[in-house]
Amino acid sequence: MEFVPSADAKPRMGQFLLSEPFMSDVWFGRKVIFLCDHDEDGSLGFVLDNFTDRPLEAVMSGAEDWSLEQRVSMGGPVHDDSLFYLHRLGEFVSGALPVLPGLWLGGDFDELKAALSSGKFGDSDVRFFIGYSGWMKGQLDAEMQQCSWYVHDAPLEQKLEAIFNPPAEGLWKGMLASKGPGFARASTLPLDPSLN
Repeated sequence: MEFVPSADAKPRMGQFLLSEPFMSDVWFGRKVIFLCDHDEDGSLGFVLDNFTDRPLEAVMSGAEDWSLEQRVSMGGPVHDDSLFYLHRLGEFVSGALPVLPGLWLGGDFDELKAALSSGKFGDSDVRFFIGYSGWMKGQLDAEMQQCSWYVHDAPLEQKLEAIFNPPAEGLWKGMLASKGPGFARASTLPLDPSLN
């Protein structure tokens, strides 16, 4: 079938992983993951479309003073007791790791808080996640060979828009449909293939 993920796909840092339509995993089924790191030692990313009902101030003291109106997202099952962040404040936050031009991961938390407290930055500049999605050495490559994931790329501005301003729902469906007619059809399939 034309919409089956390629077993030969080679994901790279800065790309998206879209789960195949019938994946029933509670964390990853019909979700979009942004890959922040991928090399021979393993992979790290964040689920972009797994929002919680918890506002930021519920998990972080002082957040009520920032010009942010965002819910916290569940980034994945690894270290789901810790907060992680992607942001555009690399020049203000030491130790941040560059992911894409204008996009950084982590860095000095006190400097991030100071920058956000300045009132100069908003929801389009930072995104917070509880936990992350991680794969050990060879694990993601094995899942690619099992046709579990579509690899999706996009122009830089579209990537940043998906990270910082994703729709409340429908991100997975929209990204998958954008890959072409067969994929658009796959995005509408029922989760249970016996209902097809």
